[in-house]
Amino acid sequence: MRKAPWIFLALILLLGLVPGAALAKDHWSIEGAGNITSLSVSADGSRVAVGGHNAKAFLYDSEGSPIYEVEAGNVVTGVALLSNGTLLVSSDDRHLYAYDETGGKLWDSDLKRQVKSLAASQDGSTIVLVTQRSKDLIVVDQNNGEQTGSIPIGSLLKEVSVSGSGQWIVAATSDQFAYLLDKDGSLLYKFSADNQIQAVAVSENGLAAVGTASNKVELFDQNGSVNSSINTRDIVTDVAFSSDGERIGVSDLSGNYYIFDGRGKQLWESKITGEGRGVQFDREGKTLYSGTDDGRVFKYDVGSVIDKAASKARLNAMLWAAAGVLAVVLILLYLIYLKKRNRLVIFRQIWKSKYIYLGLAPTFILVFVFLYYPAFSGLFHSLYDWQPGGRTTFVGLANFERMIHDPYVIKGMGNLVILIITGLIKAIIPALITAELIFHLRSKRLQYGFRTAFTASMVIPGVALLLIWQNLYDPNVGLINNVLDLIGLGSWAHGWLGDPNTALWAIIFIGFPFIGILQLLVFYAGLLSIPNELIESAKIDGANLWRIIRSIHLPLLGGQFKFLIILTLIGIIQDFNGIMIVTGGGPMDSTYVPALQMYYAATKFNDLGYASALGVSMFLVILAITVVNMKLIKTED
Repeated sequence: MRKAPWIFLALILLLGLVPGAALAKDHWSIEGAGNITSLSVSADGSRVAVGGHNAKAFLYDSEGSPIYEVEAGNVVTGVALLSNGTLLVSSDDRHLYAYDETGGKLWDSDLKRQVKSLAASQDGSTIVLVTQRSKDLIVVDQNNGEQTGSIPIGSLLKEVSVSGSGQWIVAATSDQFAYLLDKDGSLLYKFSADNQIQAVAVSENGLAAVGTASNKVELFDQNGSVNSSINTRDIVTDVAFSSDGERIGVSDLSGNYYIFDGRGKQLWESKITGEGRGVQFDREGKTLYSGTDDGRVFKYDVGSVIDKAASKARLNAMLWAAAGVLAVVLILLYLIYLKKRNRLVIFRQIWKSKYIYLGLAPTFILVFVFLYYPAFSGLFHSLYDWQPGGRTTFVGLANFERMIHDPYVIKGMGNLVILIITGLIKAIIPALITAELIFHLRSKRLQYGFRTAFTASMVIPGVALLLIWQNLYDPNVGLINNVLDLIGLGSWAHGWLGDPNTALWAIIFIGFPFIGILQLLVFYAGLLSIPNELIESAKIDGANLWRIIRSIHLPLLGGQFKFLIILTLIGIIQDFNGIMIVTGGGPMDSTYVPALQMYYAATKFNDLGYASALGVSMFLVILAITVVNMKLIKTED
């Protein structure tokens, strides 16, 4: 039986595994290319064209051996390899060039405007350009580069992509819209991205991929509906489809490269030093080429990724089937055990009370869905590099190791210790003193009046209290600095929340005189539950007020102390709302706490695996403190 939990944990980890292993890769550096601006792969996959920021275009074979290089008059903005061996090169020098298989110039077309984006079908029947400050797509002839037409869009154009067959065209504009057109230039659908569009691609079946500045790739079908949204680690710099549309290659600004399937599920991810600046598949979709900001081209074996994905999918299916069979077997064994012990009568009792259980079912379902499932999901995903709808890569304890080296977490732990110590003092002592004062009032009406007055303050929203104190601390119009000026202590005036040396203590002082209403009511209720006979006996024996509090009240309030200490510790460790509203963790990192880092990891950086690890760590700390507190503080009950 001792091995069961370990077997269960191993099954969980295995079921969650997804392809993430590094690929064998080749790469070559291109001297004089600078920042790679565009990539193109020939239809047969034998040649790779690269456009560079340093006004040059390069042609290589699939193994990285140079074939030729050509020069443009300015930055190369696009390259396209046609099936007949022609290389098209667009440039900021307002020209579009065409070269044959040996690098000889076929023609040079002056378009009068800087060319910002180039896209062409494989046979060259559809060649479309985006020019500077233009609202129309320019269509040119592959034989001479002359303009043969234009496609009006109506907004300033930014990017364009054409499917391999030329059947589909997708154009992106600077106002965050993308347009899906057919080969004749007829508008099929207009759809909106969630941020500035950085790259577009379109597959042979009309599926459009739109990479944005919000670290996402959105997939739109022919009707403009969002098929899925893919998360990346940084701003998307390029997207590309395999010829069958079943795989999507993506690069981002941090040097990460990804492969997703057509449904947006991540198949693989890799990272290089530098910025990712382009991706392109070969015709069969078995090789992915990628460019960088320092002139390197990487070649990845995509076919092995697909094979691994398929094998792991089969393994996962087998494991789920095995888990299902195991669950059925365990249930049957349990039923046999109950039958031998003549305990199957419990099912008849459940059936008799079926309507009661049916009434309780919604409550249990909601509790499980909104409380237990998120908790177990956080525990599970703390072992993964996880983005919902995106990558899910098993990393083991790497997220926990990362916390040890995270300067914000280290700084936050120091701040948290201070907040815990001061928080316990604030939560216990003022409330206990106030409860004792109210309890010892001789008039019952006064007791009721004070109790009601304190309780009435609970209707004030916590956010309002924080904003009031934020204004009190204002260095220019805040009441605290103005009072100091009024009493002749203007030299003490300070930017309390703007100084790293005082910001944390200013937050600690919020809420003065620190009389927590819940704590006050708990202590007051505890005092009321103490039998009067004990108090009277102590007085007869000559005990004064202090002796009664020390020897009777405090020992008999042990349960209340235990409850409030646990509640306060949980609240302090988990809470970051006040810090986020008042200082946001600043200035610098002077008011950071681990819970705030967890929030930022989940919301700002979309790093939910690391956020889950932070949450699990806080849970373990709270659990340990709770257990110690339960053992140390003894009560009569």
